[in-house]
Amino acid sequence: MGDPVRLVRHADVLAAAMDATTFSSRTSTHLHVPNGMDGDEHRMFREIVDRQMTPQIVAELEPMLAEVARGVVAELPRGTVVDAVRDLGEIFAVRAQCRWLGWAPGIEAEMLDWMAENYAAARAGDPERNAAVAAAFDEIVASQVAAHRDMSDGTKPSDATSRLLDEQVDGRELSHEEIVSILRNWTAGDLGSLARCVGVVVHRLAEHPRWQQRVRMLCRALHEPDRRKAAEHAAELDAILAECLRIDDPFVANRRVATCPVTTPSGVTIDAGDGVLLDWVAANRDPEVFSDRFDPAAHADDNLVFGAGPHVCPGRDLSFAELRAVICALLDATEQIEPATGRTPTRHRPPIGGWEELPVVLR
Repeated sequence: MGDPVRLVRHADVLAAAMDATTFSSRTSTHLHVPNGMDGDEHRMFREIVDRQMTPQIVAELEPMLAEVARGVVAELPRGTVVDAVRDLGEIFAVRAQCRWLGWAPGIEAEMLDWMAENYAAARAGDPERNAAVAAAFDEIVASQVAAHRDMSDGTKPSDATSRLLDEQVDGRELSHEEIVSILRNWTAGDLGSLARCVGVVVHRLAEHPRWQQRVRMLCRALHEPDRRKAAEHAAELDAILAECLRIDDPFVANRRVATCPVTTPSGVTIDAGDGVLLDWVAANRDPEVFSDRFDPAAHADDNLVFGAGPHVCPGRDLSFAELRAVICALLDATEQIEPATGRTPTRHRPPIGGWEELPVVLR
């Protein structure tokens, strides 16, 4: 198979994402639950995943996320350079994920080391190195699954890993491989993504003080006693966060394979069996859909940061809750976030999006 057909127009990417029959997600021989599944199989496993991230569960997690975020921010020095990706985004992502999953705090350093090696392997483009990195993470996941299985019923906590172990699909228990695959998706995929999201948002706020002050005000208004007004402030805050991510999308692309010949809305012809790349970055900057202004309200309905269709990101609400927690903790604890003088931010090299290093100064 040659190079995949890259879809870059918003209409094409959206059409492909919505049509899971023509654009199959079975692009790998490895087990990817549920991302690499189609049809009824995807639906059954997706229902399991969705049950772990309901609005009620996300709401119950918010106090914990805020606590973790405040703790990470409290450790950051003031008046000197900090890296918003490594010192804030990655530390918060690992700690919050471990708390949500019920994983031992002692594993945090191992997960941070793995993130660094995962980035290096992705940039190197060496299949064997990537396979070794993936296998290493599966061992981390398997060890935590084993620890949860060893817990007696009386001490078993109500965390995401425990809930997953109690799930069934099609009348049977999940296999070990299926459980590891789901947890790998939640962690290996989300840890780096969340850290890069934090970097993208902090960069926008540091470079645009007016928006920084607006977000700071919204963060404080989240505690408004009028619940309706507080909800309105939260919705505006989420729209701003989403617009930051749309303009500098850290979720670069997803793969599909065409199951039959198809022509996209813009006229791209694709043959059966062709690999297809849904370019979220390009689609989210399509000038036929988006203006060149930072406009959260106007662009919200067409924003594809979290995908679309049957494979839309199940963790969207959780991601917004995590972002709100860490950004608000940062702004509540500071008067100003500034770009570090004389220090140039470094972007990740393809195929990774977002910032690798983002030096800022907290005042």
